[in-house]
Amino acid sequence: MPTAVPIPFAPPPPTSPFPQSNSINPNVNTAFNIAGSSPYYGVNLVPFGPDVGDHEVFPGMLNPGKMIDLHMYFPFYGGLYNYSIISVNGYIGFAQIYTQGPVLNVGVENTDWPRQPDPAMIAPWLCKQQISQDLPPGMRAGIYYRLVLRQSLFGRGASEYTEGMPSQSNFFTQPASQSFLEGVAGASVFRADAALVVTWLNTASGISGSADMGLGGTATYQAIWMTDRTARLSYVILNYDKLGFDADDFHFNSRNGRCQVPCNRFEAECWQQALFNGGNHTGTVPVDPTVAYKRSAKILAQRSGVPHMVRGRYMFRVDDIVRPAGCSNKTGGTYPMLIYPNIVNMLGETTVDVNAMCLERTQTYVLMIEQRETATCTVLNPSIARCYLPRVFDWGTKTVYFQAQQGNLNAEEDKAFVGHIYFVPPTIDPIRLDIGNVYDWFKNPVPFQTMPISWYPRNFTNPEYSSQSYMMIGNDMLYDVQLGLYVVGYREAQDDKIKKFRPEYRTLCRLATLTNMAGNEYRWQPQEERINIYQVEHWYLNSWERESILHTYRFGYMKLAPINPNDATGLQLLPGLVSSPISIHWLWSPPSDTQQFVSSSITEQAQQARIQFVQQKAAQICHDWYAEDGAQYNFIRYTETNASCPCVESQAKIDLGRFMPHPRCSQVFRDISCETVLGSQNCYLSAQNVYTSYYAGEGQQFNADNTSPFETHYGQVCCYDGEGKLMQSNYQPLVKVVDQYPYNPGYPTRAYEFGTYPFMGQYEVPSFSAFYHDYMPYYFCCKYAQYRCQLFYWRRPTSGCQQYEPPATGYVQGAGSFTTLDNQKFVFNEPGVFTLLHIPQTPTNPEVRIQIRLERYPNRRVDFGLLGRYLSQADLVQPTNATVVTGIALEATGTDRVVVVVRKDTRRFRYRTSIIVGNIIRYFDNMQLQKFKGVMIYVNNVEHGQAEVYVVLEAAQIGVRIRESYALDIARLPGYQESMGLLDVELSVPPRYGVPPNGERLNRVRSTSMFNFPYVSGLMLPNPEGVSGLLNVPLTLSEVNSPSLIQQLVNNYRIPGSGLSGTQSAALSVSSTPAENMFTTSSENDKRYEVFPEWAIKSLPIYKTAEKFNRYPYEFAPKDGAMLNQLLEICREIQSNPQVNVMQLRSQVIRQYGTVGCPNDPSEILSECADSIPCLYDYTMLDSKVLGTEAKKEWSLFQLERSIGSRQYNSCAAIMIEYPAYMLKTPAMAPAYLQGDVASFSCYQTHWIKGDYEYKCIHNYTVRNEDGTYGVEWNKGWQPWCRSRAKDNLYQWITGIFATIGILMMIAVIFAGCWALKQRRRRSEVIEKAFPFNEKKVRVDF
Repeated sequence: MPTAVPIPFAPPPPTSPFPQSNSINPNVNTAFNIAGSSPYYGVNLVPFGPDVGDHEVFPGMLNPGKMIDLHMYFPFYGGLYNYSIISVNGYIGFAQIYTQGPVLNVGVENTDWPRQPDPAMIAPWLCKQQISQDLPPGMRAGIYYRLVLRQSLFGRGASEYTEGMPSQSNFFTQPASQSFLEGVAGASVFRADAALVVTWLNTASGISGSADMGLGGTATYQAIWMTDRTARLSYVILNYDKLGFDADDFHFNSRNGRCQVPCNRFEAECWQQALFNGGNHTGTVPVDPTVAYKRSAKILAQRSGVPHMVRGRYMFRVDDIVRPAGCSNKTGGTYPMLIYPNIVNMLGETTVDVNAMCLERTQTYVLMIEQRETATCTVLNPSIARCYLPRVFDWGTKTVYFQAQQGNLNAEEDKAFVGHIYFVPPTIDPIRLDIGNVYDWFKNPVPFQTMPISWYPRNFTNPEYSSQSYMMIGNDMLYDVQLGLYVVGYREAQDDKIKKFRPEYRTLCRLATLTNMAGNEYRWQPQEERINIYQVEHWYLNSWERESILHTYRFGYMKLAPINPNDATGLQLLPGLVSSPISIHWLWSPPSDTQQFVSSSITEQAQQARIQFVQQKAAQICHDWYAEDGAQYNFIRYTETNASCPCVESQAKIDLGRFMPHPRCSQVFRDISCETVLGSQNCYLSAQNVYTSYYAGEGQQFNADNTSPFETHYGQVCCYDGEGKLMQSNYQPLVKVVDQYPYNPGYPTRAYEFGTYPFMGQYEVPSFSAFYHDYMPYYFCCKYAQYRCQLFYWRRPTSGCQQYEPPATGYVQGAGSFTTLDNQKFVFNEPGVFTLLHIPQTPTNPEVRIQIRLERYPNRRVDFGLLGRYLSQADLVQPTNATVVTGIALEATGTDRVVVVVRKDTRRFRYRTSIIVGNIIRYFDNMQLQKFKGVMIYVNNVEHGQAEVYVVLEAAQIGVRIRESYALDIARLPGYQESMGLLDVELSVPPRYGVPPNGERLNRVRSTSMFNFPYVSGLMLPNPEGVSGLLNVPLTLSEVNSPSLIQQLVNNYRIPGSGLSGTQSAALSVSSTPAENMFTTSSENDKRYEVFPEWAIKSLPIYKTAEKFNRYPYEFAPKDGAMLNQLLEICREIQSNPQVNVMQLRSQVIRQYGTVGCPNDPSEILSECADSIPCLYDYTMLDSKVLGTEAKKEWSLFQLERSIGSRQYNSCAAIMIEYPAYMLKTPAMAPAYLQGDVASFSCYQTHWIKGDYEYKCIHNYTVRNEDGTYGVEWNKGWQPWCRSRAKDNLYQWITGIFATIGILMMIAVIFAGCWALKQRRRRSEVIEKAFPFNEKKVRVDF
């Protein structure tokens, strides 16, 4: 941010960007008017003083601070504040600061919180100061403040000022927002609706005298804190006019200092504090982290984060984690860049604005992208550079470095500026071109002739202005540019040069030319247009290509970009916005249509001709695809064997590591917009590419025991009906009779929707490859063409779940209620970091490490209003004797480390959890699904504030669900301002690690010796070789904090150094368990980011307590089941039978015991919880009815889901029906694939059923599986088929006729035979009569 002023820049305007409001008082005192000629004030302060509506802090409120009402919520460092404290000591605070001693201490390193306060504050000049009452003539001093609210917040048409009320005016907020444009990347999306302006005028050091005033030993500075009406974005401007004192003393170098901060013995200097403090050890961000600032803090008034505007001005974004804006000249270490947008389409050809080092026009700057090409940057002004990104085929975070071009003789060695850009596929790009309801583009015909598009005009700038010295970003003319709306086609075709198939992008046409609106109102308002899809402005294909090649581009997307006058082929489009993928069948037209896409309208006859042409062409494409896909490798054997669908939805819900709710086709996340699986209740997508252990050797042998799974480019989709049964594609032709009929099963995909690394080849481009190979063929065969859908499902049959094995699941909730992977149930309470799961690396599996952090839950009955009377600062956070999960850390071999922690108290408003990947905090407001290195994270967008987070270790296929306060809707709980601040964690482990889903130990031992499974251990499998628990046995009081169990778990799985003081274990008993604390350490690549404020959020405890609570009588002592039961009985007796007329001392003891040691309503606890141990324990120890009842409900729900989901279902898969014409399945929606299911078929009333029409899935006792069980199959029978009644009658008549003819012919044959025989006899008789010779009478004599 700070830089030396001599950098060349365009001269600033003669007046301030914050004009004076003459409507308030036209006779403005020039001492307060920066636009005047006062010699005391520079041009960097906004108007202040009584004449512009400021209030002055009275002298009696200078030291304690003046508390003011903000009249709305302002976000700062994760908290929401509707008040602030303005202090003479140079800060806007939100709590009282500890003022004893010569210095003011804030932050993690300088305070012993909670024994000492650590208030959140905006401190432009934190130092003990005073407002001198003995000023030289003509000098004014004081602290002035005003609150400015945009008049639209009150619905008033004119601004006004009323004494004692905030000034309601647009006169300040409008130019204030405008000033951000020139210094902050991405400020165009911010609209200031409220601002707090505080000015410290001529303050002096707390130990200075009148002589220092005359020598210029005073300071004048200003803080402007602005936010929008939704309290989501918040920025701070710090203006330093003069700083006349700092850590130097009266004699400048004798170290008696005026404004010193504590120096430790390793530091050679002490410096003035100008900082942002999150409070309560949340973290601290300095205004200037450079060495020059440490030597003399007065340099803040000489340098600037926006040197082209004014000196002494610095800008920050402060709503969550404080991020610097403007520019800086830090030359070493690591410094965060501000990048907008930081979510970028992977197709590239777009721009990002960067705040990093202070820039000079004479130098060349580049943005280096990790493992990718370098982006060229243009200097907009000394604070902002615009970089033109190339295509980056990747999905995930890429580290970027900004610096001057190497080899430039004028380049400085500034290599401290590091940032991140998240590259995403166009289907989920939050800044993509809005084209209305995207599914309208997939209908034939498209339902409207004019289709809507919209975009934000400030995303485009006129390329002609790039050659100017510096751009005035606030100048509306910069955004006056002609835009072209292009259609880009996509296909994966053969490239003869490289002899491979690769993705190809071709600009097909320009639909229209649009004018980008440059008015100021379009800074926040989108520009909306409608385009005629039947009129093309310019084709980039010739007539032959439109007839022969256009159809090979199965789909495409729209791109809105400035028109390049030198581009006649469409191959050099300028950077712009792209839309989601759409079908481009509406660009097809029959060759006979001579007026195609020329006229602005279309006749009904031409429309019908196009519809028929699309149907015919789609049928042809469907057949071509069928042949093309059949010639490729049969991937179904991989998907069915290695990613077989769960048999019922209950299994899909708990299989967190292998399946996830479909991002567009799931009611779990309330997104059921997809049409390819219309009719399903919920669909689940494979959470990673299909991993397989088959290898392409002789005979395709299976070698899972010694072959590491490898990643394919295939995916699996499983859809379930309202009963939670798997929908089958084989039955789709029998059930679906009209296009809108709700039966469209899920199907496997040759190209996984989320892509395959390296995201650039055939089948690998995220979403595009899936559209090309899987989704568009569905539309061609099932939507556009007629009677071709079965062709599609023959190539994409639904999984039969025959190879599916359910996962093992575990769960920890509330105050340490555990259900382990092997069905052990217990309550475990002990502070520290513990290994939840550890799987060592083997030749076939990666190493997996998962740790959780358990902290003592604070006593929520402490009344903060007693602070200073009956409570000290240290007593505000009083721990209970119960521990809760406050954080979880996960990583596997070769993956990024993911840490999810609950946010501190008073900071769980917008976000309830912090998701930190690689030491950088990640947000999921615009993108609910994000991929990182080997890790996928998605959040339930139904629950507010990242309250339900899912983390999937992709190669390991292990998934975790993390919820904060059970993902309760806090807005519906009237007694809570924020959530409760605890996590519950569900873990899913696939069967490849040898952990049976039902916890049976016998199978595990035999399988381990057979397949060499790794040794799985941790809190989720505390005794791998011991006796497992039973599935349906409830938790009992004897298993609550059993001393032997606590000792075992602490010795085996607590990370050394993570427990309470005095209870640390020297080393882990299990030598194979890693001892590294994943919360306080970093991988080698992530260590550079430990200087970022996220480090404090990740590594520091959530509920830190004073040291005295680690000693007697407050030391941690968990209650076992007997103690819990005894406590409830005693407390209920005290509640139900109050004792009267007893000795005063005894009465006082009983009352104190009931007040301190008992929950609020023990009788209600016993009646509400009954025999639910998690409810009894959580309700009692946490003293919260909401947490107790939720613990009871969630515990029972998990046990039920696990019992159903861990079952092994026998499946016969669906029956393959080859002749489905006129055939019905009865009942139509009845499942027919599991053991015991009956598949019954019939025909329409115009047809007769032929063959065997009823089948049942039964055991086949002649076939045994590998585990000794018998297989199941459908009973034997003939293929059913239908014959029309008319044809059947005809066949009957023909049969009758031929039968009659046959009978007659047989009669004729018999008659002929008899007649022939008779005739033979007659001839014999004639011969005998003619020759009467009797051989019996003949004698021969010799």
